[in-house]
Amino acid sequence: MREVLEVLKRIENKLEEMNKRLRRIEEELFEEEELTDEELKEIEEIAEACESGKMKVYTLEEAKKELGLE
Repeated sequence: MREVLEVLKRIENKLEEMNKRLRRIEEELFEEEELTDEELKEIEEIAEACESGKMKVYTLEEAKKELGLE
């Protein structure tokens, strides 16, 4: 049981690290003055995939719940 808890804690830590990295990336994107046409197209494609349900999006809280970390 202890090993399972340790694994779950490591997963939680990794999720938190990923969330921090994503926030930094997001901040960097908004700090830049201009995005290239290619970058805009990629962002639009990702947004469309999320909106259409082709790509599943999880909040940190949902991911924790899905992994049983709450």
